[in-house]
Amino acid sequence: MNAKAPLAESSLRESGVREELVQACKVLYAVKAAGDGLGGHLSFRLDEKRILIKPRPVSWRRLDPEELIVIDFNGKRVDAAASERSAVREWPIHAQIYAARPDVQCVLHAHPNASTIMAALGIAVEPLDQDCAAFAGRLPVLDNGAVSIATPELGDEVARALGTRGALLLKNHGCVVAGADIAYVCVTAYRLEKVAETMLRAATLTKLPVMSPERIAAILQAREAAEPSGQGKMNHERWQMMRDYYL
Repeated sequence: MNAKAPLAESSLRESGVREELVQACKVLYAVKAAGDGLGGHLSFRLDEKRILIKPRPVSWRRLDPEELIVIDFNGKRVDAAASERSAVREWPIHAQIYAARPDVQCVLHAHPNASTIMAALGIAVEPLDQDCAAFAGRLPVLDNGAVSIATPELGDEVARALGTRGALLLKNHGCVVAGADIAYVCVTAYRLEKVAETMLRAATLTKLPVMSPERIAAILQAREAAEPSGQGKMNHERWQMMRDYYL
């Protein structure tokens, strides 16, 4: 067997991941899921030792595939020498979630406006529409004093708060979205910010909560009983639509 074949295959795979991660950064910025674009990171687990990630100083909207960097699970850059353009202060969010969740391949941490305000105000998601129903009762909130997640211990706290869920709000800070692929993370991050905007709009129109606990429980129970299979396929379809719309 040619020893170079696995290396070539790995390099080709990484090249494809870089391209899709760049597309994801641009789309997330376009749909406001990356906040103002001055902070946050999007990453992909390459293997059990390496993480491909967008460093903080690099633009969400104008980055190139070669501007993504590779770090290890201790936050050290391993594909080249570290520089001012390769700062990733909150790498423990990504590393500790990957360590705790073998099912997760992609992680987003950002500071989107609506979901950050929703969490800061203590507004719980109600199933006002289908997107809201997807998050109602499934969106944990971590209040860690809005500190930067810059140590493994703080990263572990985030991973524990996330648990087996796909999204987590960091009170007065931002959000974390984690999933099996880039499509899931992008679609979920987009829907989360849309849901937050819906809840904030509802709060300007009426007193919250809008629904009784009994009504919320009935909607969520009916939804769970009719939960469609093939959500992964739907996420990939939505991700393709997002790319068509925003790239």
